Amino acid sequence: MRSRSHAPTLQRSESAQPSTGQASVPQLPKSAQKTFGISSQSAAKQHRLAQSPLAQWVALGKTALWVLFWLTLIDIGINHLFAYPEGNERTPNTLERYFNYGRSTEGKLQRMVQDTVENSAPILEAGWIDPQDWRSLPSEPKDDNDLLMAVYGMSFSYDISTALSELDNNITLRRIGAPSAPPSHSYAAYLADEAGRNADVVMMGVLASSIKRMRSVSGMSWNYEHPAPYTYPHYHLNSAGELVATEPAISTAADFVSAFNSQSKPWQHLQQQMAEYDSVFDPAIFNENWTDKSSLFRLIRRGWANRTRQRSDYGIYDTATGFNPEAPEMKTLEVMLTNFVATARAADQLPIILIISDPGFDNSLYEILSPHLQTLDALSLSTYELVPTDNPDNFMPDTHLTPAANRKVASALQEMIASAKETTQK
Repeated sequence: MRSRSHAPTLQRSESAQPSTGQASVPQLPKSAQKTFGISSQSAAKQHRLAQSPLAQWVALGKTALWVLFWLTLIDIGINHLFAYPEGNERTPNTLERYFNYGRSTEGKLQRMVQDTVENSAPILEAGWIDPQDWRSLPSEPKDDNDLLMAVYGMSFSYDISTALSELDNNITLRRIGAPSAPPSHSYAAYLADEAGRNADVVMMGVLASSIKRMRSVSGMSWNYEHPAPYTYPHYHLNSAGELVATEPAISTAADFVSAFNSQSKPWQHLQQQMAEYDSVFDPAIFNENWTDKSSLFRLIRRGWANRTRQRSDYGIYDTATGFNPEAPEMKTLEVMLTNFVATARAADQLPIILIISDPGFDNSLYEILSPHLQTLDALSLSTYELVPTDNPDNFMPDTHLTPAANRKVASALQEMIASAKETTQK
């Protein structure tokens, strides 16, 4: 007989509940719920509080306070560790200079300007159109065989003329200039230099990157990180096409020291002129205030200043199209060069116009001015033809020409002068 199998039977627990078609959710004992803080009532309450606008603002406020605390601590630490030296007795190191770059222009001047010009930083004496400062310069050639050559411009002109004097020992140099001097400064210096009328040759250097500085009356705003306080006239053309000059409120280093230290009317007047004529003048960058005491705010100001300087070429120069021949500054420059040549010829001088292309600029300035220069009774030369800016071997890391490049330009000038001298003697 086949045995009968018995299928296992499931026993229903007495505590089992009838099925409702939904999965049952396991429940923790009340003691465990209390221990872990997840009772349904308290959890819902905490969730509502977390989602409330007040709680969100409180959390945001706490975060902001912590951020402010740490930023303040960092700021204090930087100011202490990399404090810029007071006065001019010690040269600041790299980090001290870096965290000082964003100081306001007036804040930087406070450290540069002392009670006298002699006690102030050396840059304070540079570039002023003050004939009293030129009394020690040569006003006559060394001997009868020499030529006295007066040079007006910037450091590029200075370096090239130095190379020229090394090539030709019969040239005596009389040099007047300023850091990154624009044509406005060079032209005004030539007019003010009465002793320079004795020169046989006069050369005016025109630096491509300095054309935009014709939109100002001072070197303080254009070189924000290293302001040069010197001033110069602002030139523009009147309705008749004649050159009109607005003289700066301060014109000597001694007057600048006095006006700045006393914050007198001439200092206020000069700021008004900068606000009117200077395309990159910005009170937020120029005026000293409490933010000068914060290293973090100084970094912010430095970034803002760099952005402000980006608009300095607007309307004058574009990297794609070059210099704009219709810009007011270009029209003014043409008349300025015409007057320079006419004044030099009236004094029986040989005028030379040297167009200098520095990195970032091609030969556009010379190409724009060339048709006008050909109408003038003067010698003209473009450095780009000899030392093009697209060849980095022609320039030092600070963008100045190398000694070899200076000699190339000087050699070309030497030949031009010698040729003109022979033509005159005939």
